[in-house]
Amino acid sequence: MVAVSVAAALGLTAACSGGDGDGGDGRDGGESSTSQAKPKGPDGGAGDSGAGGGSGGGGSAAGGSDGSDGSGDESPAARKLTVSALAKGDLDRYDYDVLAKERSRFEVASDGAPAKPAACRPLSDMLASATPPKAEAHLGRTVTPKGRSGASPTDIEMFAYDDTGAARKALTELRAATKAKRCATFRAGTMRYSGVASLPAPDKGDEAVAYKLGSHQDDYVKRRTVVVVRDGSTLVSFAATNFYNPADVARDEEVREPGGLDVPGPDKADDEPKVAPAVIDAQLDKVK
Repeated sequence: MVAVSVAAALGLTAACSGGDGDGGDGRDGGESSTSQAKPKGPDGGAGDSGAGGGSGGGGSAAGGSDGSDGSGDESPAARKLTVSALAKGDLDRYDYDVLAKERSRFEVASDGAPAKPAACRPLSDMLASATPPKAEAHLGRTVTPKGRSGASPTDIEMFAYDDTGAARKALTELRAATKAKRCATFRAGTMRYSGVASLPAPDKGDEAVAYKLGSHQDDYVKRRTVVVVRDGSTLVSFAATNFYNPADVARDEEVREPGGLDVPGPDKADDEPKVAPAVIDAQLDKVK
């Protein structure tokens, strides 16, 4: 794991606005994102080969490795997510593939784990291949651009709740966590997250929240831009991801001559992972 000091030097830790959030139902605003990273690094390691079933609540949904519908636990909530999730071929017109969700070994070990502080748990739950305690079912997908080497993948997590009020409450708690100073850095299981900050949310669904956060994976820094949209009693989380190696960035900076051309090296921590609006719209169009 890369030292915390390296993460701080690269801007992973960022000041968060306000206290514990406004608790409202509107779309969330925030400060603009700090520099993020080019998609570099490992392929995510050994993770779940299915589409993201998890335990907890009233059941979970599952899918095949090609992004097609699976035959896992088919509770009513799970069936709702199965028919609502993107499947193979749905994004062909945008040159995206839809795949089963996979997780690194670090993340799998921490999925659904309690957070410290506890109020920060919604931030990690929206990334997890596990059903949060207050949700009824969960399903995951990964969207990757076709033929674009190094392009950022987007993980999609869908969470079904009992009713609209429960989903609204879950998003209110998430919004508060994105703005809480104590959640700027937090732990969930073995994962340590930092640089948490609220971002301006898109005008999508019934309401939306957006934030950024970073973590470490072996020698790499993993940064995410996350957009969570509520559509009735369903929350849909979209997380775009970039990897980079801090040591490579440091070496790249050392070889540049003062006053010379700013030529990007093999790694450069100045590109933000972005969730494509087309992916958001295509998924929300399928939510039942």
